[in-house]
Amino acid sequence: MRLDLHVHCNVADPAAAAELVRTCEKLSTRAALSGGSRYGSGDYAPNDYVLGLSKQYPDWILPMARFDLWETAPDPAAVHRLAEQGFRGLKCIYPFYPYDHDSYMPVYAAASQCRLPILFHTGNYRPSEADARWQRPVLTNMSPLTLDRIARSFPDLKIVMAHLGTTFWRLEAAELIKLHPNLYSDLAGCGSWMALAPETLVKLLSPTIPLLDSSYRGFRKLVLGSDAYVNIPGIMADAQAWYDAFCRKIGLPEDVAKGIMGDTAADWFKA
Repeated sequence: MRLDLHVHCNVADPAAAAELVRTCEKLSTRAALSGGSRYGSGDYAPNDYVLGLSKQYPDWILPMARFDLWETAPDPAAVHRLAEQGFRGLKCIYPFYPYDHDSYMPVYAAASQCRLPILFHTGNYRPSEADARWQRPVLTNMSPLTLDRIARSFPDLKIVMAHLGTTFWRLEAAELIKLHPNLYSDLAGCGSWMALAPETLVKLLSPTIPLLDSSYRGFRKLVLGSDAYVNIPGIMADAQAWYDAFCRKIGLPEDVAKGIMGDTAADWFKA
C-alpha cells in the first residue's frame, strides 16, 4: 500500500470523492486529504467534510485538518480537539506571520503531543486578490528556513516540507531535510516533480562528502506527495509514474524507494 501525503479536497462533491477513491483503489494508495479555509482568496471543502469522507472510505482516505495560522494566536487546545475527532495530521499554508512566529509555537507543541504530523506549504504561491487585502510577505512567511526553529524545538514532531521549497529555495530545503532527523519533504506539484531532473535530485540530496555515506540518507527524507485535487485525481497517477521513474533512473535500493512511496510516512500514522 502506498501513501500520498499531499491531496487537496478543494470541492465538497461526493461524486468527485468517489472518483478519487476509485483512483486510490487502482493505485493501491491511501490519500492524505486536506481541505479547509483561507487558501489565498479561496476556501476548500471544510475540515468536517474531509473527516466525513475518511469515515465513509476509511481504507483510502486519511484526514488531515487544515489549521489556520493567522493574526490572533491560535489555541493549542484546538489541536487536541482535532486529534480527538479523528484527524491524523495537520496542513498549514498561507500564514499571517512566518511559520516560526512565537504565537504559533504552542500549536506545534500540541501537534507533537498528539503525534500529528504537519504538512507545511513552502515556496512559490500564486498571487491572488487576498494579497492586496492582507499585504503579507507571503513567500517569506513560507520559506523552508522558517521550519528550522520548529524542527529543533520539537524533535518528536514529524514535519513535511511541501514542494522542496520550489525553485525559490531548492538548496536550502534540501540542506534542511538532510540536517534535521524529523524534517522531510515531498516533491508535490507539477512545478516540482515535473521540473526536477533525477540528476538534480542526486546533487541536492547527496552528502557533502559522498565517499563517507552510501546509505542514500538524503533520499530517505523524501515522501510521496502529488498535489492532486479531489476533482483531478489523475494527478496522483502522473506523480507516481514520475516518482517511480526517478527511483529507477537513480538506482535507489528497493527499501529506499518503498520508503518514499509510502512506508516511511505509514509508520507515523500507526496507532
